[in-house]
Amino acid sequence: MTLYIVVLNIILAGFCDEAVTVLGLYYKIQTFFFIPLFALQTCIVPVLSYNYARKNNDRCMKIVSTSIGSSVVFMLIGVFCFEFLPKPLITLFSSDKNVLDIGIHAFRIIGLSFVPAVFSLIYPVFFQAIGAAKPSVLLAITRQLFCLIPIFAVLSLIGLNYVWFAFPLSEIITGGIGFLLYAKWKRNAVT
Repeated sequence: MTLYIVVLNIILAGFCDEAVTVLGLYYKIQTFFFIPLFALQTCIVPVLSYNYARKNNDRCMKIVSTSIGSSVVFMLIGVFCFEFLPKPLITLFSSDKNVLDIGIHAFRIIGLSFVPAVFSLIYPVFFQAIGAAKPSVLLAITRQLFCLIPIFAVLSLIGLNYVWFAFPLSEIITGGIGFLLYAKWKRNAVT
């Protein structure tokens, strides 16, 4: 996690210090919405592992769908806050006009990544729980290294207002790959 934050900070520093501040504020504030999702990930691993070992694939699928459903509901609260309350969130930490200008724009774009993040975070945990290390690691690395950093770097060539789209794009791509891998597993589990 530290590596990609350092790289993103280096890219943002090429624009201005306030952009780096906005990224830092985003990571502080998003924690309130992602911690419950991370807690859920931790909780479902042993339950999935147990049911998978008992060859109860229907129960595994139910756990995944319930986890995704409950996480989406919670993350919609985060979307609401980032879309409609970015200024109050940012002013908790900074009243700098440039930080607010950059931050309000950035938060509204980054907020779009919260629901897709559910998929890009639940699917790797599912594969981890069933002992499928390759898809789990592939999804984790894809999310942060193969998608976020390169997309962020490419969009930085267009301008600061565009770099923030790297967050929803990387979540959508990773979640999509996770969905395809899970659908393949599901087909094999049913047959």
